[in-house]
Amino acid sequence: MPDPLQTKLKPSKLRLLLHLWAGLCLKATADASGVTKLMSHSSSHSQGDIESAQIAANMAGALTVLLIVVGYFLSSRLISIVDKSVLKETHKKLIMFSLPIIYLAAAIILAMGIGLFTGVAHN
Repeated sequence: MPDPLQTKLKPSKLRLLLHLWAGLCLKATADASGVTKLMSHSSSHSQGDIESAQIAANMAGALTVLLIVVGYFLSSRLISIVDKSVLKETHKKLIMFSLPIIYLAAAIILAMGIGLFTGVAHN
């Protein structure tokens, strides 16, 4: 019979959703801050109209996937650190339930800060 301490637990569906939420918040940060708009406009100056639209669409798609994967990975690492910490289980659960709100608040604050830095006006 396998040792229960050595068997890996499958991540719960709520954790997967939490990591996906982190990725979506990171993507929303890039969109709201104007980073994706800035990247798509940088390619449109050197190419023709149709070609630049295709390049911008490809870049936006790749950036979307990249940001969601990075957010997912960062959230996964954060949860792993929380799980391995010496905190009480009640504190760990409180952190876990607070993370979606923290991710959203961080996305809003980062978007405003990056938007100020890049000079992209918010509408």
